[in-house]
Amino acid sequence: MDFLRSTSNASQSSSSEPSPSEFSSVEPEPEDPLAQLAKEVKQQPFTTKESLTKSLERRQRALQQDQTRDQYLIFTSVPPAQSSRLSDDRSRTSKYSRFFFNAETGILIAKVMPNAAHELAIRSFDSLISLELRAMNVHRDVRPFGSTTVTVGNWKKEADCCWAPASTNARLSFVVEVGLSESARQLALDARGWLETYSSSVKLVVTISINSEHPEIILHRWELVPREYGVLTRLTRSSPPLARRTAFINLSRMNNTTSVTGESCTMGTTSTTTTITQLDLPFGKVVGRPPHQPLERDLVIPAQELRTFAEDIWSEQGLL
Repeated sequence: MDFLRSTSNASQSSSSEPSPSEFSSVEPEPEDPLAQLAKEVKQQPFTTKESLTKSLERRQRALQQDQTRDQYLIFTSVPPAQSSRLSDDRSRTSKYSRFFFNAETGILIAKVMPNAAHELAIRSFDSLISLELRAMNVHRDVRPFGSTTVTVGNWKKEADCCWAPASTNARLSFVVEVGLSESARQLALDARGWLETYSSSVKLVVTISINSEHPEIILHRWELVPREYGVLTRLTRSSPPLARRTAFINLSRMNNTTSVTGESCTMGTTSTTTTITQLDLPFGKVVGRPPHQPLERDLVIPAQELRTFAEDIWSEQGLL
């Protein structure tokens, strides 16, 4: 079974990413994923910082009161100085918003976090990664950077949480983004933006989509994969790789039982899928080097940890 087609209906309808078996031999040059995201969301011109802040506050209230499921707001003609003030950790809006800003175009993308369950998901996943790094005694080789602002191409971006090898001077390797399941397509573009944007050092992204109404959480692992070359291709061997989902985990609950199901895809001349119940994260793409000590291996979040992760979030949502 195609590992993308086996996700929930909500995820299927909200994403345009092809499955591995649907890769075309003719792959056009992709548009900047974040610019694409900005085009798909209604834009509003920047007027004043106060007006922008009120828009963010209204959106957060609407999300909390379940009046909308749209987490993203797009502002145009934003002065760079205003963007810096918004993302300042001392700013109140930075506590519940993540900002992506393009100084060349003046476009500001704001992702508004709807409730405490999303913050819990970020903190809990961060803890799971920290436990794995400590278990392998490489926690000093990788530094957690939380929601720090970094420059990727023409964009200044904030992740929900992120990590960088200690030797790379904060050049991120691994990013996590959390959102509502209704925002799965925007999360997909966000993941692609981290991986595909020129000058980005990110090698691995995990997106976490949380259902607002039912106990369901879907995790996707995203990685860069080489483009395919065929007789009809217009690409050259120097064309950059593309971001693809290489695994998914579906966490759901029925009859007081939490189930963990998923698939992993191995890219290559012939793509293969494997049924999984744990989330594996490549060591080299997190730590920034191959494993070379007996304890070092791919990071693994086993089924039981995933169940606990999901149940804590559902409890916070009032779904348990």
